[in-house]
Amino acid sequence: MSYKHNNLMAMRQNYWNDTDSSQVNVEKTELTKMLTEYGIFEQPSLEDAKYFFFSLPSIIIVKGYALGFSHDSVKEMITQFIEQNKTLLKQRSELKIAYRM
Repeated sequence: MSYKHNNLMAMRQNYWNDTDSSQVNVEKTELTKMLTEYGIFEQPSLEDAKYFFFSLPSIIIVKGYALGFSHDSVKEMITQFIEQNKTLLKQRSELKIAYRM
C-alpha cells in the first residue's frame, strides 16, 4: 500500500470515527439523506452511509475535509459520483477508490 492510500484511509477513518463534532454528525446525516434522495437505499442506516463514504473518490474526501461535506461544490461532486455509480452502490459493490488528485 502506498503512503497516499494510508493517509487517505486514515482521513476517512478519523472523520467517520469522529462522534464528538456536531458538524461531522450533521454531515453524516446529510450523506444518509442523499442515499434516500437518489434512490440508493430506501431507509439507509449509518452503516450504509459508512459504506458510501468509504467508496467516495479521494478528491471528494480531500475537498470535503477542506470545505466541509455540506459545501455546495462538494455536494455536487458527491451527486455526480452517485449518478455515475448508482447501480453499483445499490448492490453495495466494492468500488475501486480513486486516488488520483
